[in-house]
Amino acid sequence: MMSDSTVHEALEALREGKFVIVYDADGREEECDLFLPAEVCRPEHIRTMRRDGGGLIFLMVRPDIRDQLSMPFMQDLFVEIGDAHPIFKHLIPDDIPYDSRSSFSVTINHRNTFTGITDNDRSLTVREFGLLAERIVEMTPHESLDLFGEAFRTPGHIAVCIASDHILESRFGHTELSCALSTMAGLSGVTVGCEIMGDDGASMKKGAVREYARENNIPFLEGKQIIDAWAEWDGAWKETWAVSERKKKASIRGKRVVATGVFDLLHPGHLDFLEQARALGDELVVIVARDSTALDLKHTPVNAERLRRELIEALSMVDSAVLGYPNDHFRIIKEIQPDIIVLGYDQRPTVEELESDLKARGIGARVVRLEKRTGDIDGTRKIITKILEERGKRC
Repeated sequence: MMSDSTVHEALEALREGKFVIVYDADGREEECDLFLPAEVCRPEHIRTMRRDGGGLIFLMVRPDIRDQLSMPFMQDLFVEIGDAHPIFKHLIPDDIPYDSRSSFSVTINHRNTFTGITDNDRSLTVREFGLLAERIVEMTPHESLDLFGEAFRTPGHIAVCIASDHILESRFGHTELSCALSTMAGLSGVTVGCEIMGDDGASMKKGAVREYARENNIPFLEGKQIIDAWAEWDGAWKETWAVSERKKKASIRGKRVVATGVFDLLHPGHLDFLEQARALGDELVVIVARDSTALDLKHTPVNAERLRRELIEALSMVDSAVLGYPNDHFRIIKEIQPDIIVLGYDQRPTVEELESDLKARGIGARVVRLEKRTGDIDGTRKIITKILEERGKRC
């Protein structure tokens, strides 16, 4: 039984087809989104979001519906089509400051819309998608996709954001927060919303949004309230989809290993470190430090963070590489959910210190200290020093 009365109030508002407002978290987007169930959306709702919100109006879709319709993350498509159209390789969103990936998928219009942008057109697209989501639950993916293609076309004027596999376990954005609320309310699992903008060119401050919510009798929630309520909730959806999906994907995934570092000026020591890490599991994810973090730890990197990430991901032993977060080094760990975290022979902190920090944050990964490769291996700073010395001799 959920103990938060404000969450109960928000769930009841959604059941009645009314708006709720959610602030994600300090240190994340730090934005408030105004949203309601997609299946009840009318032109007046689009008008309210357009006038009082002002941000992008978009759909937020639960992962089971995403899978029924074979909806991809757009950034994954950029990788696949990059050879044929190189522009997409250069546009990959690998440096988002508040998240490890973009949740955007396709954009859609209902086939009965004209331009797709009017309040009438956008509400039709949103509402019909929400109703479709309710219908396809008992269908096969093939039947669902046929029905989807009959009703919608792309590109369109409604962006679709898709939730991560395990709602509010590895990603904590507005997409996951709103899908969790819709699911707990017994609705479609699809919402429509937009960011609330201020008059200063930035998102409206939390205090001002609270006042707007109070004046308009709209429930206001912070992300942590929804995360806590979701953890308490034991509804049927978790049993029938989320739990079985977790088991299925865990068995497919195998053991995930995480390695971290700056990786500026790649050298044999880096390669040995990553090869040792890959040998410990079935998948190696590398967290590449941001430029600001590298500056705090060592030096100003020669190569910028995006280039360093791209170089690491190109290595054969690496399955994927992501940029860390500037201010919270454990947040990306919680999102990736590794089985093992490796430390280089000279990386700080100690194994015991890191295990203690992980345990305090509810992260159950094992920490392994790797061995130093034998032989004379110069690190990045020694390489830079040698270059400068040689340059000095020539001058």
